[in-house]
Amino acid sequence: MNKIEIQDPKVASKIIAANAESEKRKAELGFLGKFFGSGENVRLYIVGTIALGVLLIGLIYTLVPERNRSADFSLKDLWTLVVLPVESTIIGYLIGSRTGEGGSGGGGGKSDA
Repeated sequence: MNKIEIQDPKVASKIIAANAESEKRKAELGFLGKFFGSGENVRLYIVGTIALGVLLIGLIYTLVPERNRSADFSLKDLWTLVVLPVESTIIGYLIGSRTGEGGSGGGGGKSDA
């Protein structure tokens, strides 16, 4: 690390505090936190990564020559039993999570009945 001489003690203390906060944040995030970050959109990044991964697997399997594919697991089976259900579930989750954030969710509240 580069060493910088700072004459003002207030500036030096602020730099030390910022470095300590940065190190604390790195320790709290862990491996997945470093990859996905933190905040409101973490679940969006995780679900998006899963969606892209499933689509990539489907695309690779589709492009593999037919003689190299499994005889028991056809291309139609992959898309109808794996890719499309996973992708539609992810889309439903994303839409449901966005509409539930507005506070108009249906569960957990007191009822007047």
